Amino acid sequence: MLLIRHERGIHVVSPGRAGLAGKDHWPQECFNNAGVPGVPAGDEGAGWAREDAAAGRAGWPRSTIRLVSSLDILASRLPGGTVSTDPQTLHDRAIDSWSLALLRRVRGDDLPEPAAVISPARTEEVATVLAWASQTGTAVIPRGAGSGVCGGAQAGTQAGTQAGTQAVVLDLSRMNRIGPVDLESQTVEVQAGVRGDRLEEELAKSGLTTGHYPQSIAISTVGGWIAASSAGQASTGFGAIEDVLLGLIAVLPDGEILRLRPVPRSAAGPDLKKLIIGSEGTLAVVTEATLACRARPTAWEWLAFGYPDFTTLATTLKDVKRAETGAAVLRGYDETDAQLGFGALNHTTGCVGLAGFPSGPPGLDARKQAAQAILQTQGTELGARYGEHWWQHRNDAVQTYAQIMGPERSFGPGVIVDTMEVAGLWSNVPRLYGDIQTALSAHAQAVACHLSHLYPSGSSLYFTFLITGADDHEAESTYRAAWQRAAHACAEAGGTITHHHGVGRLKAPFLETELGATGAHVLTRIRKALDPAGIMNPRVLQP
Repeated sequence: MLLIRHERGIHVVSPGRAGLAGKDHWPQECFNNAGVPGVPAGDEGAGWAREDAAAGRAGWPRSTIRLVSSLDILASRLPGGTVSTDPQTLHDRAIDSWSLALLRRVRGDDLPEPAAVISPARTEEVATVLAWASQTGTAVIPRGAGSGVCGGAQAGTQAGTQAGTQAVVLDLSRMNRIGPVDLESQTVEVQAGVRGDRLEEELAKSGLTTGHYPQSIAISTVGGWIAASSAGQASTGFGAIEDVLLGLIAVLPDGEILRLRPVPRSAAGPDLKKLIIGSEGTLAVVTEATLACRARPTAWEWLAFGYPDFTTLATTLKDVKRAETGAAVLRGYDETDAQLGFGALNHTTGCVGLAGFPSGPPGLDARKQAAQAILQTQGTELGARYGEHWWQHRNDAVQTYAQIMGPERSFGPGVIVDTMEVAGLWSNVPRLYGDIQTALSAHAQAVACHLSHLYPSGSSLYFTFLITGADDHEAESTYRAAWQRAAHACAEAGGTITHHHGVGRLKAPFLETELGATGAHVLTRIRKALDPAGIMNPRVLQP
């Protein structure tokens, strides 16, 4: 970055955007007759970072040219402490929770780190950051809490940007204000950095809940939910993030602020909220949101049944969903996943289906009886303790994952555990289950699956798999082969490669197959229209 001071004022110029070839961006007074900023002809090699030797000469304005850091310029526009270059902070914010990123960090790879971590507290500060980034061609990696598992928040060198240098991480965790709560409308206004568990604790004081309970609720943020198109564990009854989000404020790549007012529904053209949902920080940075709430359940009641095979399980849960019994939680576990999830209850064989009903809405007994009549047609009753056990331990996998993939490496080196969550129509669910299980099993030592987000037309399938190798490098190679084969199987069976985790860097290679060449081109054109400088999370959602 060059700071040029001359008699008509101070001009800041980014050589990455203008340089000598871009001198039209500079004031004419800064050039000599050789076209060199502030340096007389023949002195080009003398260096720019000095007092101009021509100062005071007839016909030349008095000017000073010196190199300054573009980050210093940004820091001067923001409250003190917003821009950090602390080494530990850069290290901590360099990756998210993608299994490969965690593996590489633990094995000691030299992972790229951001040039800075910027932690705004207000929407206007985010606008300042993005305007600066667009002007300087600096890549920006928006980050919530870093719970993403697809590599959607990876820092480092971003070759696709104009600057082609280190990115900055835009850490939204300081944007953690909750409120106000509109009790009459049952809505809440929140900043994007609010974590889910804290939001639910606050809403509980008013007897409300968003009903959005992702497994990562304690380590994920509202902004992250919107960016990744999240779905919670009760989405079957309460909906996913697109059903909860009523309005938002977001900052576009050039620093403009987009305000979409909260309303229950609008026919005023295409829904711009849905353009932002799932965009993973590539089109805008969400800074504030208005979420719909509902009465908070005071308790849950459970039904649990065992089934001899996955197809019977899936068919039964489909029928329960279509019967509109009011079950907010419907989950179905294949035999392997059932043993993992309910081994503590001495479950040893067969699949498991769960139905959870929030207390409060009228007709609970009749609705439970209707669901039970369907569940017991081909199932064996297991008792409410299965549902109670799942509810109590529903988020334990977050800690288990951290123990396996984090510094503890509880399973030792050469081990990767990951998940693949897909979705498809009911007519494709049996094939999706069989083909993806076969594809993963060709490379993995263990594969488990459950249904956790059900719709009248189809369901998600959530696979967990374990890869092992002689060392971490062999495990990484096997992991990539497993993903390649499983993604191909998913596409061939008519499914989508992601239901609620997003794309990130992990699934970007499969995006064109998912969207088709025309669809991928449309996405690219939308992105280019909003972000012509290419600064927003450059390697994410890139077909």
